[in-house]
Amino acid sequence: MDERQNGAPPAHPQAEGLETMSQTMTLALQTFELGDFEAAAELMRRAITAERIRSQDIHALLGDTLMRLGQPLQAAETYAEAARLPGPKTDALLRDALDLFKTAKANAAIADLTDLAFERFPADADILTLCIGALTASGRATEALPHLDRLDRSDRDQMALVLSTLRAAGHRPRLLAELDAACQHFPDDAALRVARLSAGRAVCDFANAAAFEAAVADPETPLAERLLREESAADRLLRCDDEGLQARDCAETVKLAAVPAAPFRRAFSANGKIRIGYLSNDFYDHATMRLFAPVLSLHDRAEFDVSLFCYTEPRLRGWQETGFPAFVRRAIVRIDELDDHGAAEAIAARNIDILIDLKGFAAGARPGIVKRADAPIKATYLGFAGSVHGADLDYAITDRFVTPDSAKPFFAEKLCRLPETYQPNDAETRPLPRAARRADWGLPENGFVFASFNSAQKITIRSVDLWSRILSQAPDAVLWTQCDEPLARHNLLEAFAARDIPASRILFTGHVDYPDHLARLSLADLGLDTVPYNGHTTTSDMIWAGLPVLTVRGRSFSARVSESLLNGIGLGELTAADDTAFCNMAAAMARAPRKIVELKERLEENRFSAPLFNGKRITAHLERAFAMMAARARAGLTPDHIDVPALPALEHPFASWRRGG
Repeated sequence: MDERQNGAPPAHPQAEGLETMSQTMTLALQTFELGDFEAAAELMRRAITAERIRSQDIHALLGDTLMRLGQPLQAAETYAEAARLPGPKTDALLRDALDLFKTAKANAAIADLTDLAFERFPADADILTLCIGALTASGRATEALPHLDRLDRSDRDQMALVLSTLRAAGHRPRLLAELDAACQHFPDDAALRVARLSAGRAVCDFANAAAFEAAVADPETPLAERLLREESAADRLLRCDDEGLQARDCAETVKLAAVPAAPFRRAFSANGKIRIGYLSNDFYDHATMRLFAPVLSLHDRAEFDVSLFCYTEPRLRGWQETGFPAFVRRAIVRIDELDDHGAAEAIAARNIDILIDLKGFAAGARPGIVKRADAPIKATYLGFAGSVHGADLDYAITDRFVTPDSAKPFFAEKLCRLPETYQPNDAETRPLPRAARRADWGLPENGFVFASFNSAQKITIRSVDLWSRILSQAPDAVLWTQCDEPLARHNLLEAFAARDIPASRILFTGHVDYPDHLARLSLADLGLDTVPYNGHTTTSDMIWAGLPVLTVRGRSFSARVSESLLNGIGLGELTAADDTAFCNMAAAMARAPRKIVELKERLEENRFSAPLFNGKRITAHLERAFAMMAARARAGLTPDHIDVPALPALEHPFASWRRGG
């Protein structure tokens, strides 16, 4: 075995192939032998760049020299360059480069070598899995697709790599087929069953969802217990609004149980500004920031010192330059390259008084940071519509609609309820909806149009049942729904057909730029919510665009969000008490166009006077919440439920169609 493969360079340079050397290379070799590796490396670089010497041996020697200098990543890059040159040592040099890049977790560099690696080592399983994994991790999963057939599906790790690559490539039909095969091959693997449920939800695979529901119908059975412990918290919210079931162990709580909490909490600062820390990876053009970015700009900087602990992917950070004003950008603390312990230390170094986690158990969350953090007060807000069990949080910031008193026993945190609505919205920063025509979107000019713009993963068979009942009672109406995935469209049409709703009454549309999305929303007559997981940002977008939304009162936070938003805009009566009322109300409105006109007129009147889009007001209420948390902590009191009092009602509109009006 070449000594380089063990991470050490040869004891002396391999001089073969260097017989004909320039004076520079002769001097470099002499300098290397004398042990002056820095000078030798500089001379070799000069020979390669200035004298344009292209030799596998010379590049390999430079790599050896860089290893002597303790620069393994630079050595790996040089070995990779040497492997691309003609010569007898290609395989050894390529292995050296891959090994060093693997140690450095340099996935992008490994990905750049995959074509050569697949050519040179077609039967090496370790190199195959390394390269496919690197392509996937580098955002180049589609390049790995032709090589997946070489992986062994009977090997659980290689099967996992197949699935993660297909998931990253967005190749849903093939992913579902592979998951079905994996579930057959590993019938006792609960994680695979849960992964199949999640993947199927994105394409409205209602049969698979029904099979999963049957398997967990009795949570006390061994199979159900295994499945529930593998299920993600976010997936559970999508399929059920049983608060007791939501509070049971899930994949995240199982992992968090092994994470140590902070050994102690720092004392709350006795006086001065309250230091707020927001933790998230959504500091980019994301639905959460569409809601929350204005709050960061509106905070009272005389009373609050704000830091943003950001683990947003580097490729997404460019938005921050235009999405945040300069003073907010200056508050960003990068923690994406730190592990959870290091991130918690970074938070402690800022002496944060109140740490606000904006992720909870949403995709990409790092609750391990929250649990390790020693901030005197820790709260969850906005990003996850439920309790974050096991993260050692003190408060959940909510409102009285999403978390009535009946919700308290199911939350690990104390409830800090804002007085009007928990969701931050702002009229000054949202684009104003512009006029649009139905003809531009393929809609009937005179028919009644129901609309659902929630993502396909939120569409349950219960939602389809309700919408079908409504369409049956309103025979001249159509349902307009946003769905890009062809397989999801196919499955939805099949489900509606089984309920005697023809395909001609289901109109599909896709994702468009946000201003175009707002423009088209007002063309519908009535929005229909999904159950049990409501529209969240989707519902507030509909309301902002002037489209009334009908919802059903749910049994959990995520199932009550639309109720909160409708009350925030002064249309609380659009919350139906149950499924039957939901269907009857929708069908009645389809027969009463004057009622729709009245609702749209009220939305128009309330847009700049009701609380929902008053960014300054919600920010002030949030700051009141922080002050009340701080007051308890400074008084030596433990966290307890807090109901934040409302500011006095406004006597005049807070804005107008003219910005700043």
